[in-house]
Formats: sequence, C-alpha cells, structure tokens
Amino acid sequence: MALDGELKTTEDDITGDVDLATTMPGTPGGKFMRQFWVAVDRAEDLPAGRAKPIRIMGEDYALYRGESGKAQVIAYRCPHRGAQMHLGWVEGEEIRCVYHGWKFDCSGQCTEQPAEEAGFARKVQIATYPTEEHMGQIFAYFGEGEPPAFPPFPAPEEDGIIDAWKTEVVPCNYLQAFENSMDEVHVSFVHRDGGTHAAMHDLPLISAEETDWGMLRKGTRSHGGVRHTLHYAPNCTRVIVPPSMGMDGIGGWAEIYFSFTPIDDENHLWLITSHVKVTGKEADEFREKRAEFWKTIGESRPALDVAVDLMAGKGYFQDVQHPDLAILQDIAVQAGQGRIADRTNERLGRSDNALILWRKIMARELRLIAAGRTSKRWSPAPSDVLPTLGF
Repeated sequence: MALDGELKTTEDDITGDVDLATTMPGTPGGKFMRQFWVAVDRAEDLPAGRAKPIRIMGEDYALYRGESGKAQVIAYRCPHRGAQMHLGWVEGEEIRCVYHGWKFDCSGQCTEQPAEEAGFARKVQIATYPTEEHMGQIFAYFGEGEPPAFPPFPAPEEDGIIDAWKTEVVPCNYLQAFENSMDEVHVSFVHRDGGTHAAMHDLPLISAEETDWGMLRKGTRSHGGVRHTLHYAPNCTRVIVPPSMGMDGIGGWAEIYFSFTPIDDENHLWLITSHVKVTGKEADEFREKRAEFWKTIGESRPALDVAVDLMAGKGYFQDVQHPDLAILQDIAVQAGQGRIADRTNERLGRSDNALILWRKIMARELRLIAAGRTSKRWSPAPSDVLPTLGF
C-alpha cells in the first residue's frame, strides 16, 4: 500500500469513530498495543537487587531485578492487603512485600508467609508479565496468551557500540511522537539549527508502504537518493541520524531505535538506543566523549523544563542553546500540540503520506478488534531490511 501526491483527507476518512490515541485497558487501542512487546525501562536504570514502580498504558506495575540480573515485571500491589510491591526488597530471584513479608518468585507463586499457616502460600499468586532485555532496554508483554517472538526487532549485525540513552518522559500522547518520527520534512525546519541536521535541508518526497512487520517509509531527494526508515509495529522507529551533539562526528551517522511507550494517554516515554559503528581505539574515544557529553547534559537545565517554558512563551525557540537541542526541539513541537492532539482540524498534504498510511492501518486494526474479528498477524521484523541514509 503506497500513498503519493496531495492528499485531502478528513478525520472520518482516516479514523471515523476509532480513537487512535488511547491505549487504556479494554479499549481497541489498548488491545492493539498489548499484542506486542513494549519497552518499559532502560536496563542500566535498574540495578540488581532493586525494585521500582512503573506505569505503562494507564496501569501500574512493579519492576525488579533479581540478584542474578534477571528483570521481572509483576503486579503493582501485593495480593494480601494491597501494599506497593516496589517498597519491598529482593531476595535472590524473589521479591518480599514490605508490609507483612509475603514473598513471591518470578512465576508469581507465593513462597513464604511468615505469620500464616503452612500451606496457605501455595494458594496465593501475584500477576507476573513476561520480561526480557534487548539492546539496553527492558521489554514486557502485557497481552493475553503467549507473547510474540522475541526480540521485537533485530539488532544490527555490524560491529559497534550499543548505546542506550537516558529515558525521557514527554508530556503528551505517544502517537504524536511516533507520527513525528514518520515526518521527515519536519527535520529541515524544527532542527534547522540543530547542528548536523543541517545536512538534511533538501526536502524529500515522502512515500510509504505497509509491511508484515510495520511500515517502510521512503524519502526521495532531488538528487535521486532514497532514505529508508523502518517503523516497527506498534511504536518503534529505526532510522539513520546525524552524529550525536558533542561527539565531533566520531563514528559518523548512527542507527537509532526510538521506542515511544505510553505511560498513559497524556504522557509517554522515549527509550532510545543507538548503534554506533566504532571499534577499537575509536570506540574508546567515543565512550570518553560520550561520558563528557552526559556530564554536560547533567549540569544543564533539563531539556523538558526548557521545552515547557518555550511552549508557555518564555523565550524564543530559535534562540535556545542546549546540549540536548534536538530532543528539546522535538518535545516542544510535539507536546505543544496538546496532551492529546486534536486531529479533526488538520490539513494534511503529501509530506504527511507516511503518518496518513499509519493512521489508516491503525484504524483498520482497531475496527477489527472492536468488532471482535481477527486482526492482522504481525511478523517478526527481518534482519535484512535495513534503514538507509540516501545522501
């Protein structure tokens, strides 16, 4: 399926009575998203023997890492009297509730109740969710039945560094960010002052096609080069981007995997992993520069805070200087559409071909789910379909 030319669409043409933005439990959008593995946290941010709360698609959970290093998502509250499980402590591969000491293993089976009769524990379970790690991120499956094949997308086969960035919390619906990643034209304007993004000033002609694993987007430029970007269902984009700011071009253009995970309908996470094609001494230089860059980020005002000020009219978008400038710019533009963008008054053109196609795919799937019919069976993403730069 491909789209080209000027497109005059209405909300009814694309979505009709389907709410594309919601992923809340029980909704068609929530059921659609829960068919897939979803990135929930950066692996580096969960030390062994620790637990933390997470909120994904409007529901609360606890995430802990056993002493062996295995991560596990479980229900947010203890089935005894509702205490928060992340307040407890990890013992080996099990977690003990802080309230009355009930302990649960990775399968959810209660294994110990210090103040109860022998035999009661075997009757008690806590909900657990399949949990795996890939490319520096922790993924969980929240749907019914067996999860799909893991990993949800292939890792690069070339040598290099897998660099999992810090996680951003962005105050708007996840679909605004996912659609932005499909919008190659915005780069020439939003990021015109974004350093190496200036190399992308030549506006592309956008086309897109549905695949077994999501959507392939093509940006054809005036010299004939074609940039291929992969959008893995339901919320991940794999694309080649300029060298990171502060890296002085070390490693050249990198592959980036963006996962946009809903916290709820009005907030979402950016979980970003890059593959930088450096080895040996160049890899050591990259790590050193990267550490200096993250130190600079840590000493700077948070990008989100600056973006919020810009959205409120405090300062000028074009005047902002920040080490995390591209992230800051994207937050301001995407969250500036509102917590949940109003798509009913949009005037979409040919530069929107990819996001129009994705909305049509989602609307089709959500209508099938709402009607209780069989929706599409998505296939694992193949390793031989790769993003290209096209310059």
